[in-house]
Amino acid sequence: MADSCLDSTASSPGSIRAIDSHSVHRITSGQVVIDLQTAVKELVENSLDARATNIEVRFLNYGLKSIEVVDNGCGIAPKDYDSVALKHHTSKLAAFEDLSTVLTFGFRGEALSSLCALSDGVTLTTATASETPMGTILEMDRNGRLRNSNSKVARQRGTTVAVSSLFKPLPVRRKELERNAKREFGKALNLLYAYALVPCATENRGVRLAVSNQLEGGRKTIQLKTDGSASIKASVTALWGSKGLDNVVDLDLSFDVQTEKTVLRRLDQDSANVTTVKVRGLISKFAVGVGRTGSDRQFFYINGRPCNLGKIQKAFNEVYRSFNAGQYPFIVADFILPTHACDVNVSPDKRTILLHSEQNLIQALK
Repeated sequence: MADSCLDSTASSPGSIRAIDSHSVHRITSGQVVIDLQTAVKELVENSLDARATNIEVRFLNYGLKSIEVVDNGCGIAPKDYDSVALKHHTSKLAAFEDLSTVLTFGFRGEALSSLCALSDGVTLTTATASETPMGTILEMDRNGRLRNSNSKVARQRGTTVAVSSLFKPLPVRRKELERNAKREFGKALNLLYAYALVPCATENRGVRLAVSNQLEGGRKTIQLKTDGSASIKASVTALWGSKGLDNVVDLDLSFDVQTEKTVLRRLDQDSANVTTVKVRGLISKFAVGVGRTGSDRQFFYINGRPCNLGKIQKAFNEVYRSFNAGQYPFIVADFILPTHACDVNVSPDKRTILLHSEQNLIQALK
């Protein structure tokens, strides 16, 4: 058996060798941007990290033709033109240890680079405060390298990122997007609702968010629009009308969570410590008949970052259905906790967050 493993014959899989850098780039990029909603999410997060107060997302033909995100953020400085779309180039952190304190949405420096690899082309138009009213057009190649920055255009402070023909270099994924364009567009729109509710309505910093779709040869239709108020209630009204707040009350909790023993062992600590967790947002009243027939309007966040919290969502629904057996609550729940109590570097799209003492948190929440 050992001899057969060592025998280098035509039937063997071949020797172990390095994958070429271009293939590595395409493979890893496909993990970062897995669908239309991820692509849009990454661009909106870039705008939020740039301290934009006005963000416009434009879909052309449900995103099949192009996606464009326009903001009034800080813009890209000329010294950063060459590195803005290179893999693992970021201004958010310098070392692995910085992950335990990172508060920005992005931190890996993968989004723009991945979009360059997975689309027919990425173009940025940007201007800093000192450059307005003149902006620069940055054309990127498939590897995220700057191809051309000689063109100028009128532009106020901020950045526009245009992505054309998403997934064109990946025929199977492109075909899947074309076949399910409306469904994928709906998923992207639902995720943008999550950003409109909390990240665009944080205290002392409201962000106007507008989302539109234009069919080829047709007119532009507004899908979502908030007024920039630093209020979750104002965002709910903007998204679903005044009736969206009917039978909804403030969610304002604070409780202590005991650190689990397994976490203490991992951190090499002997004595148990306590983490204070706050939950802010909105929830349906705990009364019969005032909930919803489905769980479609349930949004969860960790320190303002939209994420998937399946076990916590299940806990909310279990408690609510003990009061209202046949319905689900409307939920906007932002869990505010120390950055060391969670790990945001779990999945490439950063939608999965690991809570270090999740079971104890759920028990305390209930």
